[in-house]
This record gives sequence, C-alpha cells and structure tokens, in this order.
Amino acid sequence: MTGYYSCPARLARQMRQLLFPRRCPCCRRVLGTLPFCGVCTPRLEELRRGPVMRLDASRHYLGALDGAAAPYRYEGVVRSAILRAKYEGESWTAVELGVEMTARLFGAEVEMHFAEPVPGLVSGAAIGYDCIVPVPATSRRRGYNVPERMAQPLAHALGLPLLPKALCRVRAGRHQAGLSLDERLENAAGAFRAQEPELVEGKRVLLVDDVITTGATAAACAQALLDAGAHSVFAVAMAVTENEMDAPSRASGR
Repeated sequence: MTGYYSCPARLARQMRQLLFPRRCPCCRRVLGTLPFCGVCTPRLEELRRGPVMRLDASRHYLGALDGAAAPYRYEGVVRSAILRAKYEGESWTAVELGVEMTARLFGAEVEMHFAEPVPGLVSGAAIGYDCIVPVPATSRRRGYNVPERMAQPLAHALGLPLLPKALCRVRAGRHQAGLSLDERLENAAGAFRAQEPELVEGKRVLLVDDVITTGATAAACAQALLDAGAHSVFAVAMAVTENEMDAPSRASGR
C-alpha cells in the first residue's frame, strides 16, 4: 500500500487546500467536490475509448507485452492535463489523472474526501498481477516521476505494492516525439534495466505510463523486466495516440 494515502499525508493535503483551493486537472478552474469541472467533463467523455480499451497490435507495437490498455485518446483536455503534469510542476494533476485511469480501467468508485478524489478498493481487480512498476522518468529535473504519481492511486485501489525503484533508465536517448516506429524502437532498445531484479523475479507486473504513443517505450520496459525474470508484463496508461502503424523493419530487430 502506497504511503500517499496514509492519514498524515492526506491531512497535510487537506490543510494545503485551505490555502490553495483545488483546481480542475484539465483547465485549472477552481473546483468544489467534483473530480472535474462541468466544462471539461463532457469533453473527457468525447475522448473516452471504448467499449474495448485494450490496444490494437495493428496500431501499436507491443513487443513482449502481454497487452496494453488506456481509457482515453491523447487529445484535447486529456493532452492538456498530461502536459501540465509533465512540464508545469503539477504533481497533483498526475495523481488525479491516475485516479481517473484507475476508475476507467478497473472500475474503482471515486469518492471525494475533503475535495480530494480517492479511488475505492477494487475487490478482485488485482488478480493476474503481483506488483506495479512505473516507467522511469526521462529527466530528474522535474523532481517527481509522472507515471509513478499516476500509479499511486492504482496501487491503493488494487492493494498491490508499488515498486518505483524496480526499473531505471541506463541512458536518456533522443526525445521520442517525431521519430518513426523503427527510430523509436532503436532509441528505446536497451534504455532500461531492472536495477533490483529480485523485486520482479517471477512476478506478474502491471507497468504504468502516462501516454502510449507507438508502444516502443512500454515494450522496451517490458523486455527489461522479462530479462530480469518477471513472469509477464501488462501495460496501462492514461492516454494513447491512435496510429496507422507500419510494421517495424527487420533492421529494428523487433
């Protein structure tokens, strides 16, 4: 169980809300006891994927992953919220997006605790998984890792251990934006390592990222975990970019 939802941590956040009222994760409007504001809620609905939220292997490269899923398309207010979490220092936005991801993918009931959305426990949802591992941050300058923050409410709802140190980046690589699938695969290959293999050995891992674009990063993380002895890896993310994807060339080795 993650300490993020411990009584002292929640009390500290409640005290902070007395000075800094909670705002909508998507647009920054001041909120009361609603997960999202009345303007962004219908916009979120328009971006929901479904009824099937698993990723199509014809549109994303899954590599050694058992599969992957995401509840939203990476567009509009969803994209704005994720970019705010990544580049504007709003770690709380990453957590609240994780709450939404947990609700949509695993059916968690969201309860408002002093204007803070908290996912309820989901009985039986953890069947098939033993632990949760976030994709490592691309940079340490932010001071926090967005996938790790998104994974905190998921770990709370599923009752699974969150292992933020199980996986690390061994090299930064180029920025993935604008690269072809082959270039992304080459860029991500060998970029990750299980720094504590005993944490994942024999485990069924639930991998968490903020956005899945082509799937290259999630697939590279999965390969590193499997090389360390993990039994299987399934990836989830808040959002996904829908692609018309060509198959990777033989040169990519994938």
